[in-house]
Amino acid sequence: MSRSTPLRLLIFAVLISGIGPVFVRESPVGPAATAFWRLAIPLPFALWYARYAWRMSRRDSAWALASGLLLATDLVFWNGAILRTSVMEATVLVMLFPIVVAAGEIGIFGRPLSRKLLAGGAIAFAGTAVIALGAARHESSLTGDLMALAAAVFYAGSLLISGELCRHNNPRGVTFWIMFGAAVGALPIAITETKVLPEGLYEHGYLALYGMLTFAGYTLYNNALAKLPTTMVAISGYGQPVIATGLALVLLGEVPGLTSLIGGAIVVAGLAIATLGQNRHEPAKRVTEP
Repeated sequence: MSRSTPLRLLIFAVLISGIGPVFVRESPVGPAATAFWRLAIPLPFALWYARYAWRMSRRDSAWALASGLLLATDLVFWNGAILRTSVMEATVLVMLFPIVVAAGEIGIFGRPLSRKLLAGGAIAFAGTAVIALGAARHESSLTGDLMALAAAVFYAGSLLISGELCRHNNPRGVTFWIMFGAAVGALPIAITETKVLPEGLYEHGYLALYGMLTFAGYTLYNNALAKLPTTMVAISGYGQPVIATGLALVLLGEVPGLTSLIGGAIVVAGLAIATLGQNRHEPAKRVTEP
């Protein structure tokens, strides 16, 4: 595998993840139900894809399930934050997760991170704040803000666990167990919503497409996590609002304002600084592909 391949996988993962907000907005079911179906529908395919790799040790399988539960909790808190506080506050607070990931890599795992990576992440975060400022509403809520912070912490925890597991296991197996755990975690909230079940061919097809895109995104992210620092993968998440803004323009006709364009340019600059010239992070143990 060439040195550039993991970074290319990460770029494709960000592109796919950027589609998410558009799918959530137009989803035919509730937000938690959308989270459940996007995770549950591709599970049979994820199991087939990991057919030679899903049988990890009990300990690692349990940690992967825990990572999935953290991911589901993140989705629940994030959806709640959007409904309760301003878009600006929710977006800025949830995008603190790369800082939590960096602190975990340094403080928990004792893994040094380059100044270039950290500086690029800080610039990308500033760009995200500018984008959020352009989309700000006037409503604000302490409860919503705390939910956004909680979402950041839970997602960071999920990402840290995923990163360690992917370095020691086949990412295919890790992807299956995380998606399974996340689907189980999202189900209790999904069944409380008004619209849970899709109806008709269009709604089933819509959620199936979103589910397969979700599976593709997680697969690419986890393969990147096996080779790159977890903090770099986390920082790449700052590119998602930029992708979502571009897709909203093309698919929904939503024209971004000048503030959003400036913020997007800052994010791209930060991501370039954080990723270009970075060395590949070697996994602790090589995994033989089937």
